[in-house]
Amino acid sequence: MFAVHARYRGRSTRRAEHVRASGAALSRLDGVGKVVPSGVEELAAHPRDAVAVTTLTLALLAAGDWSIGIGVSPASDREAAAVAAAGVLGKGGRAGTVRARIRTGDPGGKELSDDIAAAFTLLHHVISRRSPEGREATNLMRAGWTQVEAAAELGVSKQAINQRLQAAGWHAEEAGWSLAVHLLQRAARD
Repeated sequence: MFAVHARYRGRSTRRAEHVRASGAALSRLDGVGKVVPSGVEELAAHPRDAVAVTTLTLALLAAGDWSIGIGVSPASDREAAAVAAAGVLGKGGRAGTVRARIRTGDPGGKELSDDIAAAFTLLHHVISRRSPEGREATNLMRAGWTQVEAAAELGVSKQAINQRLQAAGWHAEEAGWSLAVHLLQRAARD
């Protein structure tokens, strides 16, 4: 069982409204389920699987204004996962940080939690340095478009899309995505 707890760290003067709107938008992501406000500046969700956790976490990282906690309970205990996600986040947290906690008796759980956080730190590094054109291209690729389709949509050549994807670190994101999903799946089994 997975849980994600996020705290808004941006500068919006209408925090509660921004958090509610973000929760509604994030709830539309495949497999994420309902993302509910928790207080004025926090969101909580129970994504259905490791892919949905990764999707939600990357969306929050791409927004740039969230500190994120991921909780995993191999025993399918929803409440334990939620407590782990909120607890690992603590009272603070900087925007763009991800922490993870696995509820397990296995002493290797701490190391696996650190590995999950490290994978998302690397992904954040890649996505935070993208140009607007790079974000456009990678968003289309993530949505399942081919490079030819993306080029036609953006009105540029296939070569230009390829160059944008290279500059945006698309291949690094794909590798990091796969790593994060596999680590989360492993954590849910342990």
